[in-house]
Amino acid sequence: MSAVPCRPGRPWRRLLPWCLAALAPVVAASEAGPAPVALIVRLQGAPAHAAARTQRLDASTLAAQRRLQRQRWQAAWQGAGLASEQGWRLQPVGQASWRLVPGRTLSTAEWAGWRSRLAARPEVAWVEVDTREPVQQALPSPNDPLFAQQWWLHTVAGSSANALADRRRGVPGLQQAWAQGTGSGSTVVAVLDTGITTHPELPSARLLPGFDMVSNWDAASGRGLAQDGDARDADPSDPGDGVSAAQIAAEPSRYAGCSAQVSSWHGTTVAGLIAAQTDNASGGAGALWSTRLLPVRVSGQCGATLSDIVDGMRWAAGLQVCQRWADSQDPSAGCAQWAPTNPNPARVINLSFGSQLACGSEYQAAIDELWALGVVVVAPAGNRHAEPARPANCQRVIGVAALNRDGFKANYSNFGSALRIATVGGDDSDGLWGSLLADSGLLAPGNNGELQPGSPVWSAHYGSSFAAPLVTATVGLMLAAAPSLTPAQLLEGLQLSARPHVRSSLVGACSLDNPGRCICTSSQCGAGILDAEQAVAWARATASGSAWQAPNWPEVWVDSSELAQAVALGPDREAVSSTSSGGSGGGAMGLVAGAALVLAGALLRPRRRP
Repeated sequence: MSAVPCRPGRPWRRLLPWCLAALAPVVAASEAGPAPVALIVRLQGAPAHAAARTQRLDASTLAAQRRLQRQRWQAAWQGAGLASEQGWRLQPVGQASWRLVPGRTLSTAEWAGWRSRLAARPEVAWVEVDTREPVQQALPSPNDPLFAQQWWLHTVAGSSANALADRRRGVPGLQQAWAQGTGSGSTVVAVLDTGITTHPELPSARLLPGFDMVSNWDAASGRGLAQDGDARDADPSDPGDGVSAAQIAAEPSRYAGCSAQVSSWHGTTVAGLIAAQTDNASGGAGALWSTRLLPVRVSGQCGATLSDIVDGMRWAAGLQVCQRWADSQDPSAGCAQWAPTNPNPARVINLSFGSQLACGSEYQAAIDELWALGVVVVAPAGNRHAEPARPANCQRVIGVAALNRDGFKANYSNFGSALRIATVGGDDSDGLWGSLLADSGLLAPGNNGELQPGSPVWSAHYGSSFAAPLVTATVGLMLAAAPSLTPAQLLEGLQLSARPHVRSSLVGACSLDNPGRCICTSSQCGAGILDAEQAVAWARATASGSAWQAPNWPEVWVDSSELAQAVALGPDREAVSSTSSGGSGGGAMGLVAGAALVLAGALLRPRRRP
């Protein structure tokens, strides 16, 4: 989903979009997302799309591989009872998968039938829906003077005796970490998001040549969700992801499931949280002073497709990706045009997108591939106060829960055993306790354009989308101190160095019965609270071969008069269903595993308590 920029006068309480689960057809149609755009199919033993280029296969070997690929596909297609279908196309995606685009509009039942019949074929390794992944939503706030303080960058401090604004028991201690170094220009951090806009705090000298992976563009009609006049190209600029009511009315099928909304400029905000120019007597600061930022646009209007995200991840890591598809029914046709290989592979990828689905095979395959290359993926937990969204729930992803400044879970943040670490993401005034416990949000660069880019601004934001960049920046600081650290070591260091979660005698632990503001445990919000200072110290010790000594962390109790007042009001949020956030197995809902067709995440404007 898209974050909405906050500016004076904006009716922000009516503009709080949240992530809604990607629901199975058994859920009411009013809560379902847009229809699938394609299926992603991986054949058993499928060769990599780029193998012919990288392995320099001789003509006979290449011909044999293509012949076998064609035979397997024909057997799967015909065996699934789809031989009479016309006009469908295959497009290479990921390492060795195919994007199957139907030649006609399919009903929900037909999508489910295609998927289940293909998945049952012995020639097929997996089939999943190509969904449009929404941005993990920001929870905006109007501009006010407190934003200039950027409390989330300051030292860890405060007690329950302090005023609420002076408590910073949940912050990562970045100011303390900077004493050991502020980053390195040799570290490449990729931001996979909506693209990037011009902002004085993100000068071109900090930005590497990126890429635009958004593929939804029809050259014949000159229309598409890419909004920039073409499909995949070398320009990662953000033209705006806003959707107008007129666009929805003119093309209801293209914008099915989308709501009219202003542009989010989400990519600019995330990039600014990580790497806004610091110590320049202008604007605000970023968490990682010195780095090279790689912008990769994966989202246009209505969110990002899984296929565009996967290819964006792989391109950012320096792998070969198809730029223009052959759009053929023959899998041996391959790619019509390969994207230029990224000459600056990223070590860290910040991916602030997700939906309430199980991880899925295509996502996990790409993440595993990057992990083996030494690339770390950081993703937010999600903002539905439920189980973690994907890809934060995938293996080998650093999933991040959002805390408020005092250290307990923010009202909106998802939680669950898949998450690895927690840090502040701002805590808005939503939930029953909001008026007593809300903070001022995280200040970051943005843009004031409604649908198209306008002028650069600074504004405050709330959401797990904005907790994840603080972890990304901390990983960047660790790599600056110890460039040879592996993904497994980086994750280990983050978790070992984390401060213990705060405690309370007033508030219970986070659970589906207690999903709002609650006390995190290591089984719900990761190993602990991100501590950037100790994470960098761990990295430096590991690089030098010396032992890192864990601090003797004291227990931190957050009981306060405000918290006591809040608890007296009743539960911050109502209990949520244990099946509300998906299940396991190829993206299918746990309730109807293997049979349900999983739809893309939709936008929902939540009820605000009186």
